[in-house]
Amino acid sequence: MDFLWVLFALIYRFFYKMNRFVFLRPQKPLQKSKLIIIGSYLMGGAGKTPFTLYLAKSFLKENFTVAILCHSKAMDEYEWLQQEALDAKVFSTKNRFRLAKKIDGLFDIIIADDGFEDFRLSAHHKIALQWGEFAHDITNLFPSGYCRSLKKDHPDVTMTLYCGNSFIDPDLVFSISEIKNEQGDSLNKSATAMCGIGNPDRFFSDLQDFGITIEKKIIRPDHDRKFELMLKKELLLGKPIVITEKDCCRLTLETRKIPLIFVAKQKLSVLHDFKL
Repeated sequence: MDFLWVLFALIYRFFYKMNRFVFLRPQKPLQKSKLIIIGSYLMGGAGKTPFTLYLAKSFLKENFTVAILCHSKAMDEYEWLQQEALDAKVFSTKNRFRLAKKIDGLFDIIIADDGFEDFRLSAHHKIALQWGEFAHDITNLFPSGYCRSLKKDHPDVTMTLYCGNSFIDPDLVFSISEIKNEQGDSLNKSATAMCGIGNPDRFFSDLQDFGITIEKKIIRPDHDRKFELMLKKELLLGKPIVITEKDCCRLTLETRKIPLIFVAKQKLSVLHDFKL
């Protein structure tokens, strides 16, 4: 079975390299705006969007104009960034490279959320969020492992930030600051945990660290378009359900007001100063 997963990883690697060679060759950098790429070697769940939000707010405080580029498939992230970074311009696009060229000069800073794998983008800063799941060889690649690319694929990374408690001295730590429903009530000690994110295990672990007893775990696909439908079916059981902020952005305003739905607010702690 392990051999089959490695074989699938080899096939994935072949198409990854072909796509990069044929469609994603490096292009000229932007002429006026400063481009910052946020990414990770992981398939998902690395905290790219929360860190993008942190950077955007930091630049806005310094009176820079900021644009954020999201992929159109990640509409939940687009909605979340729009809600949280009100003074930034958030774009949803299938082609970050083309859009970055189009808006070059209209903003001081352009941040490409999860633009790591588009090698057409030549960034002033390319930031890798590194977790404990390393990307060293083929066995680390999807579906054999958790990674979509290897470290050697990204020699242009200008900064690596170490995330989570798997490192002795991490740069970034993600945690939950509060869990409340729309009415402002805090969650009791136990609940069903439901999420549609890149790394659900990390969400479940954060809930347990916060003191929540998880009675049931429901894992949906990342950017799941049926998330609200499945959530409503689970609500028929009459038990509280805790979801992520990103998952909440998939819900209608009416659904968000249901008292049994609790949202876990994420906190990003930056433990070491860095300059861009």
